[in-house]
Amino acid sequence: MHPLSLHAKTTILTSAITIAVLLATVLLIGVRMAALVREDERDLAQLQALSLAEQISLMPSPRSENDLRRAVDQARRARPNVIAVRVWGRSGNELEEYLTVGDSVALAVPQEARNALLDNRTYRSGDHPGAQSAPVDDTICRVFAPVTERGRVSGAVEIVERLADVPSIVRHYAENAFGLAAVAVALSALATWLSFRYLVYRPLERLLRVITPADSEDSSHRAEDEFGRVSQEYNRMLERVRELTQERQLRQERLRAMVGEATEELQRRNAQLAEANRALWEASRRLSEMERLAAAGQTAAQFAHEVGTPLNTIGIHVELLRTAFGADPEALKRTGIITEQIERIERIVRNMLDRTRSEKSRPKPIDLRALLERICDTTQPTADACSVRLLRSIDESLPPILGDIDRLQQVFINLINNALDAMPEGGELRVSARGCGAEVVVELADTGCGIGETARSRIFDPLYTTKERGTGLGLAIVGQIIAEHGASIGVESVPGAGACFKLRFPSVDAGGERALALAEDEGREGGAE
Repeated sequence: MHPLSLHAKTTILTSAITIAVLLATVLLIGVRMAALVREDERDLAQLQALSLAEQISLMPSPRSENDLRRAVDQARRARPNVIAVRVWGRSGNELEEYLTVGDSVALAVPQEARNALLDNRTYRSGDHPGAQSAPVDDTICRVFAPVTERGRVSGAVEIVERLADVPSIVRHYAENAFGLAAVAVALSALATWLSFRYLVYRPLERLLRVITPADSEDSSHRAEDEFGRVSQEYNRMLERVRELTQERQLRQERLRAMVGEATEELQRRNAQLAEANRALWEASRRLSEMERLAAAGQTAAQFAHEVGTPLNTIGIHVELLRTAFGADPEALKRTGIITEQIERIERIVRNMLDRTRSEKSRPKPIDLRALLERICDTTQPTADACSVRLLRSIDESLPPILGDIDRLQQVFINLINNALDAMPEGGELRVSARGCGAEVVVELADTGCGIGETARSRIFDPLYTTKERGTGLGLAIVGQIIAEHGASIGVESVPGAGACFKLRFPSVDAGGERALALAEDEGREGGAE
């Protein structure tokens, strides 16, 4: 059997789709038309019932049966689908059948119709799908209209009409649509053939002439139709494309390997360059710090040399004051503090000179609690003068630490002075110390202006300051002293909400006897020198 051509298959498919669409359209439109026709019939039946009820209402009372029958016959003959016309009379709240023209209908008045008629309203079956007395046969329509006498309902008129059958309407509509379907199928077949003839077959011939090589004219390997030939030539072209694609992939793989090797080499060189840059930056930073520390050391040495003579003079006058005050305890206490601080300044001066000679300090166990209490007593008048409340919270069982008492005193006084400078309008400074495991934690928290993030990262750098008359050496020396004691210092601050310096010292209890022995050895070495 010869296979069907492409345009024949397309024509059959198009015709089938066209017929299916037409049938669905006929069915949907037919059902819709049937619903509209039946609704029109129900409206006409209602209009006829109203007309008959009005005609009867206008008859003089008492109404003769002949007049009623003539009016009913006339209404029944007006529409061929009317099965029966019934006249009802009112007896109290009930309706009784008075006259029937047409086929005998043994149907009682529905309760919904009775209520509507007594309210002087029309009633039509099918308008109330939830009614208890809905008709079983939906092809029968019953219409009730009230008959009035002197404005009072005296009876009713009922018209029973058979509605048009839906299948007959659809069938009538389909008979006219089948002819249209046949014409549509014929036109579709003709359009498909012409389309394939001029839009498919001719371009295929031109395509075959282009893709068919000159050396492939062997008829033994030729297909029977144009599509077979196109498939053969297309397969041959795909094979050639596949070969070219494989060759291109091999070249890409070789190129990818070369690029990978070059990338690895470049990454290695970049890593070396980054390491060299980091080393250069670190060396530059250390050199800068050494230069600044050298300048600071030279300045400190000059300062230490120049301040010695005034300190000796002050010390002599303080001793004279102590002699002059006699036994006044408050004056002796104040002059004692002055003497102690002068001695401390002298030790600081000596240490500064010693630091220019790179000598080591001699750590020893320190009662940190007593040191902090003494520093707070010393700075209390200064804090009162600055309207700053100095609050202490120092644990009485604070373990001792290993260090240089003068240098640590320099650290705490420097931090307290910075806190007072940050509170020119007054505020609160809290000094607290507590043991925390193997460490002793000291916190100095103020309510001053705080430290910005940029400044917070550089406050321990030499010669960096945010004060108008600052030297930039105070916190740098603090950081160096803390590092020499094997401790750590950190700062937490929110601009405008104060700052908190937290220092962590290893306790002597944590270091054990080894730390004490190391301090004693260093002390002996210093004495031997």
